[in-house]
Parts: sequence; structure tokens; C-alpha cells
Amino acid sequence: MKLKKLSGILILAFWLGVLLLAFWANAFVVLRAQLYASHAQWFTLSYHEFALFQYGAMILFSLGLLVVLLLPWLGIKWYQYRQRGED
Repeated sequence: MKLKKLSGILILAFWLGVLLLAFWANAFVVLRAQLYASHAQWFTLSYHEFALFQYGAMILFSLGLLVVLLLPWLGIKWYQYRQRGED
């Protein structure tokens, strides 16, 4: 696979992940009580534990986006920049 195509896929997946994270955070802020009520049926969590889990999961998701998608994209862009400088 060519690096230009791979970098395009990586940055697209990164921005889609950011969009999903923004939707998740907004849904949690707006529908906090409804989300907790639906999860409380299955799990014995206090509201505080539920909120901590949600925030922790959002942090892990955003770190995953950075490590798995953004850093390789930056590495590819840096490599392409250095290759142009050597030509």
C-alpha cells in the first residue's frame, strides 16, 4: 500500500474517531441520567462509579486514537517530508 493512501486512511479514521468521541461525550452530558438508569439495570454501580467509568473509557479511547492513528500518520508525514528534502 502506498504511503499517501495509508496516511489518508489513518487521518480519516482519526477524525472519525474524534467525531465519535465528541458524540459520546455530548450524549453523556445531555443524557446522563437516562444512560445511568439503563446501565443500572444490568450492573450494580453507583452513579459516581458509572461516571468514572465513562470518563476513563473516553480517556482510553482518545489515547488509543492518538497512539494508533495520529502518531503513525505523523510518522508517515515526517518520512515523506524528509524524502522530499533528499531529492
